[in-house]
Amino acid sequence: MRQILAALAFTATLAATAPARADYYVEYYRDNLFLGLAYHRIGCLTNWATVQSNQEYDGFTTSDYCFAGTSSDSVPSGSWFDYQYLSSSFSAAQSKLDSCGAQTNNKYGTQGYTARSSTCSYNIVTNCNSDCWMRYFSTCVGHRVSTASTCFGYSYP
Repeated sequence: MRQILAALAFTATLAATAPARADYYVEYYRDNLFLGLAYHRIGCLTNWATVQSNQEYDGFTTSDYCFAGTSSDSVPSGSWFDYQYLSSSFSAAQSKLDSCGAQTNNKYGTQGYTARSSTCSYNIVTNCNSDCWMRYFSTCVGHRVSTASTCFGYSYP
C-alpha cells in the first residue's frame, strides 16, 4: 500500500512540475450572409481559452471578429469549428499564418485582407468569394476546411 501511495505522490509531483505548454489553434468562424448560400469565413489564432491575436485571416470582409484576450467563442452570431495547428510557439504559428495570408491575398487580390478583390468580381459560384479564399488559405496552413462554394477555377497552393 505504501508503494502505491508513494508512486501516486511521485506522479502527482511530476505532473505539478511539468511546464505548461499552450497548444495554438486556428479557429474558423462562419458568418452567414444570406440564407446559407454564402458565408464570410474568418480565422483567429487562439490557445483554446483566449484569442491570441487581433489579426484576422478573412479576405472579402471588413468585419472585425478577433480581439486578443477575448474567449475563443466570442464571435457574435457565428458558428465555428477548429483544429490544432501548432503546439510549438506563438511566433512560429503567427509566421506560418502570415505567410499563408500573404500568399492567399496575392492570389485573390485582397492585399491587406480587404473586402474587395482588385483582380476579380465577387461571385459565389466561381472562385472569387470568401469561401474560396478560406479554402485556399486553410490548405496552405495544412488543414483544408470544408466550404459551401463550388470554387470553379480553384487551384490549391
